[in-house]
Amino acid sequence: MTPAKPELLAPAGSLEALRAAVENGADAVYLGARAFSARGYAANFSDEELEEAIDYAHLRGVKVYVTVNTLIKDREMEDAVKILCCLQEMGADAVLVQDPGLISLAKKYLPGLPLHASTQMTLHNSEGALFAKEMGMERVVLSRECSLEELQNVRETAGLEVEAFMHGALCISYSGQCLMSSLIGGRSGNRGYCAQPCRKKYRLKKDGKPVDYGEEGKKVKETSGPYLLSPKDLCTAPFLPALVEAGVASFKLEGRMKRPEYVAGVVGTYRRLLDCCLKSPETYSVRPKESETLEQLFNRGFTEGYFFKNPRGALMSRERPHNRGVFAGRVLGYDRRKRSATLELAATLSVGDGILFTESHPTGKADAEAKEEGWVIRRMYRGREAIKEAGAGDVVEIPFDKDISADSPVYRTFAKALMEALEKSFTSGSPIRQVPVSLKAEIAAGRPLTLTLSDFYSGSVSVESEYLVETPLKIPTEKEQIVQQFSKLGNTGFRPEKIEIDLKEEVFIPVKEINLLRNRAVAELEKLRVSKAKRLPCPDFRLPAVPERQENWKGMEKGMEKESGKKRTFPVKPLLSVSVYSPEALKAALAGGADLIYYGEGLFSPGKGRDGKRYEKQPEKSLGKCLEQNLENAVLLVREAGKKVYFMTPRIVKDSEMEATTEILRAAKSLEADGVLVANLGVLRRAKALKVPFIADSPLNVFNSYSLDFFSREGAKRTTLSPELTLNEISPIAARGAVECIVHGRLELMESEHCVVGGLLGGKKRCSAPCRTGNFSLTDEKNYEFPLLMDQSCRMHLLNSRALCLLDRLPELIGAGISGLRIETLGMDEEGSGERIRALTEAYRKSIDLYLENRKEEPGKCENFGKEFTTGHYFRGVQ
Repeated sequence: MTPAKPELLAPAGSLEALRAAVENGADAVYLGARAFSARGYAANFSDEELEEAIDYAHLRGVKVYVTVNTLIKDREMEDAVKILCCLQEMGADAVLVQDPGLISLAKKYLPGLPLHASTQMTLHNSEGALFAKEMGMERVVLSRECSLEELQNVRETAGLEVEAFMHGALCISYSGQCLMSSLIGGRSGNRGYCAQPCRKKYRLKKDGKPVDYGEEGKKVKETSGPYLLSPKDLCTAPFLPALVEAGVASFKLEGRMKRPEYVAGVVGTYRRLLDCCLKSPETYSVRPKESETLEQLFNRGFTEGYFFKNPRGALMSRERPHNRGVFAGRVLGYDRRKRSATLELAATLSVGDGILFTESHPTGKADAEAKEEGWVIRRMYRGREAIKEAGAGDVVEIPFDKDISADSPVYRTFAKALMEALEKSFTSGSPIRQVPVSLKAEIAAGRPLTLTLSDFYSGSVSVESEYLVETPLKIPTEKEQIVQQFSKLGNTGFRPEKIEIDLKEEVFIPVKEINLLRNRAVAELEKLRVSKAKRLPCPDFRLPAVPERQENWKGMEKGMEKESGKKRTFPVKPLLSVSVYSPEALKAALAGGADLIYYGEGLFSPGKGRDGKRYEKQPEKSLGKCLEQNLENAVLLVREAGKKVYFMTPRIVKDSEMEATTEILRAAKSLEADGVLVANLGVLRRAKALKVPFIADSPLNVFNSYSLDFFSREGAKRTTLSPELTLNEISPIAARGAVECIVHGRLELMESEHCVVGGLLGGKKRCSAPCRTGNFSLTDEKNYEFPLLMDQSCRMHLLNSRALCLLDRLPELIGAGISGLRIETLGMDEEGSGERIRALTEAYRKSIDLYLENRKEEPGKCENFGKEFTTGHYFRGVQ
């Protein structure tokens, strides 16, 4: 069966970029409103511009998807729903969403508005896609880390349209799971304001000492630099036949932050390539000129991503985190007297082009940063002759005021001629993108002139002139002249494909009357095409008010009850939970007084390494006798202590790994644990199907009361809130149900399919699992150190440089109505960690009890456990 034609989906960060996308062949565009868009730094669109953009695109047969794909705060939710109302009325073809609370409200108040699941929802398995379908999603944008096989499997299993990124920037973290920008600088990627700290310099350490990749990574042939978290850009141009064959519904191009010329060039190139692929996949190829155009527009080096294999170290652009352009030649020498560089060219250079001189690794160290100097060519010489352009093989001299070493590579980062040509493609005033129409005119003397204009899709319009057609006194109006005038659709969005003139006698019609009638018909057809997508206005509504915290909570945060020995009264006594990953840590947490244990043994045991093949190691489909016995022992220990235990599950679970995770769910049921902690929508759905009680974990990004309500309806016993919320934002959410907050430990900043340690030190072919040889970390330019953990699937987990500690602020947390306080022990694997976990748990236990019982003893303090702590976002929040 011939695969369906995929949609080419283009980015539009501005009206200009929208025109660039449409004029160069996009089937659909995605763009953001001024609020609640995951690209908050793009120009984006005002309400008036949104309607203009939607009408402009629909007139030309292009769909418009609007991104409302950030996490929404309670106080913002009504505004967010109102934006959806406006988009429904304007005729947006779909809205991309992330926030579960907003999704549930949209389905309640706007059931006719199509919704697409944003990549920010971290959908990466079939169960998750099915859950999204049950939520009301019509399409899912899967994680960029999914292979082609996984995309196909999700599409076939879930019966949903699958949208996938095909070109542009990559995130090192799974989208929707990155807190790095948020916790380092207060700018949240989940709110659309990522500051891209992954594009900064980092140094790899092993057991506290800097790693020399040149020594430890001799097996690695790729050049290394200091940008250890900076991926290359995705480019799938060479692989379009396979992607079409897989049945991907929408080929998505990244770039809402890019200039319109970039959008024009990338869209135009992929349009031509996709059309060639659909016409003849057997002979499909990418021409050198097309490859050069894509490279020239923007690249950090290109990668095929995870579609066909895990690229390991080849994924990364460690030498530079920015555009490298096209290799243009090398420096032959530098004349200090003339202050000019002599170049031997490998590509065309012209006056007005931008170039980049690069001296790689001047210190000689493998991870040293290359020295770079940018320059705009104002003059260029071949010998003594001033020239405007030179080609490959030419030797030219360019004035340049910085000393540069011989043999330094030169890159063309800006091609003036290309950019000017691309700009003309959407600013020339002569539209490229026009809808074919048929015109039929009925002409008879003494009657009005009638014209019917049809676009073969929306229908047709008929207009009639006030003017009455005349009998010619001298020279009649020829039929050819009438056809010519009706054909002049010029700068409209239409082009004549068929013209019929019903003329039975000689007549005279002034050209002015023909033009007036044609213009009226065009205006009416434009109205018809635009109006087809419009929907009825939303009914008036107002969201139920978010409840205030209950009355008997209000006094607690102010410490109103002063009498020693008088116990405070609470609707729910807050539970102290501890996440542990070994039997020793479990015993320590119980000894310290934990009420509830999250048990995650085996989740962070480093894998044995893998080669580039996607599924080199078949995932285990059973727990293994040792782990199964340890889980049983864990339940027995917890039961003996009279406490509760939930088994932890991974936040990333591919389809090939789902059976192993299901075994954890089955074990929880058979061993009579209290349930499981779920961190992705797929595992949540599987837990529901098996009737295993569950707690919703923080990776599900519960950011408001409406999301809490949603997961409570789905059956969550408790929900761990997003660590990006402030205490003031948490309080009204806590009034709606059982919520938990992480109060101590290193928060996980990201989970990545790419392992920095394996990519640098693991060898070229099969990874030798160097992560097993010591404790690794990354150090940034300010000397903050971020621990690294690898799991059994060889994924990398980056932890915060500072541990969270709220021991000093527990009265405020309890006063906010939080019903669960959680200690996270991830990363506490050093010698003596069991005693540290016991002491930490005991300190929190004592402080909670002191407050509840209103005793005047000295509570624990963070300083008793170290100096470098953070209170996270509880008292500062995110942008």
